[in-house]
Amino acid sequence: MIEADVKNISHLRETTPHGNPMFPLMLYDISPDPSFEERIGCHWHEEIEFLVITKGKASVHLNGEIYPVKENSICLIPSNHLHFLTCEINQRLDFFAIVFHPDFLYSLHHDTIQKKYLKPFLSSKSSCRIIEPSHTWEQQLLQCLNAIREAFHAKKYAYELLIKIKLLEAFHLLAENTISEQSSAENTSDHRIILVKSIMEYLRKNYEKDMTLSELEKEFNLSKGHICRMFKSITHMTPFEYLNYYRINQSADLLEHSDDEISIIATKCGFNNISYYNRTFQKYMHMTPSKFRKNLEFL
Repeated sequence: MIEADVKNISHLRETTPHGNPMFPLMLYDISPDPSFEERIGCHWHEEIEFLVITKGKASVHLNGEIYPVKENSICLIPSNHLHFLTCEINQRLDFFAIVFHPDFLYSLHHDTIQKKYLKPFLSSKSSCRIIEPSHTWEQQLLQCLNAIREAFHAKKYAYELLIKIKLLEAFHLLAENTISEQSSAENTSDHRIILVKSIMEYLRKNYEKDMTLSELEKEFNLSKGHICRMFKSITHMTPFEYLNYYRINQSADLLEHSDDEISIIATKCGFNNISYYNRTFQKYMHMTPSKFRKNLEFL
């Protein structure tokens, strides 16, 4: 599993397109390293995601809320929603994710199908959903998603068409059985989530510099205490835990793609103390920077 961790270092916001402009959908089968509690890092993306647990138990963290999930649980995550996945250390967890851009299902014109049946689920203002297949329609939904997975891997002729049909069938089941449950009331936490995203963006843009809570207080016109409480309530990390996690991810990328000395990389990523960098790297990557770089030689 070390090789998988080295090659699949995810940034805290995904910017890589899933699929391509002609077929904006990708399916991922994932079996994360069980020595990490966090199996998917905190992030968001423009695409919609169906996440299906295939083995084990976990906790899905969605916009600051925590939902227990188990085998066959389905998570529907609309665009731009913060989410991450945790599991007990040393417990196996397998899942697959279907990630697609809403344009994949939207028509050129804003038609009835898009307005009435798709937008309530695909809009960034939509609610995240956790579905435990107990009713017939929920089991049919799971069958649709498994059919998409099978078609994606088999890649028989016209598999793209079959995937789109099955995806529309999935949203038909959701619309038919849950759309009346959609609340017209606005989510009162929207403002907090937008603000936390702004703080995350600011930290990423300035990760190479020395950062202080006073700087965040001045930049966002909020008290230090309020920033810390709000940020942790959404991401389950303090702003500087998040910053260090991002810095370590950036440094791991440099360890892989540059020949710079480790001390130079540490400085480039905002660490002025090499000992602190080594301890922080060990905390997040479960190995030293030098061992991480050495493992790359065997890939």
